[in-house]
Amino acid sequence: MMRLLEKCHEERIRFGITAESQAAASAEVAEAVRLDAEAEEAEEEAEADEEEAAAAEAARAAAAQAQADARAALEKANAALADATAAAEASAAVAAASKAKATAARMAADAAEQQRS
Repeated sequence: MMRLLEKCHEERIRFGITAESQAAASAEVAEAVRLDAEAEEAEEEAEADEEEAAAAEAARAAAAQAQADARAALEKANAALADATAAAEASAAVAAASKAKATAARMAADAAEQQRS
């Protein structure tokens, strides 16, 4: 066991590994691990942002469709109102013509009555 420790010590000296360089390497590894974790977290946040953006786009599209449907319904209602107005005006014209015809008939009847008297 001692021989193995001596061999390790000799190899460290041969490669120039010092306690400081080993500590620096460990710090670099720790920093790399930290940066990797931050990158992974940033990727997860980006994916969440993309999902939110997709949901917002879907909501916008649904709102646009609802608006188009509402406009179509309004146009249909306006057309129905125009038809109802035209029908009411036609009905009023028929009623006025009937009233005029009835008035003319009454006047003719009154005139005939006066001639008989």
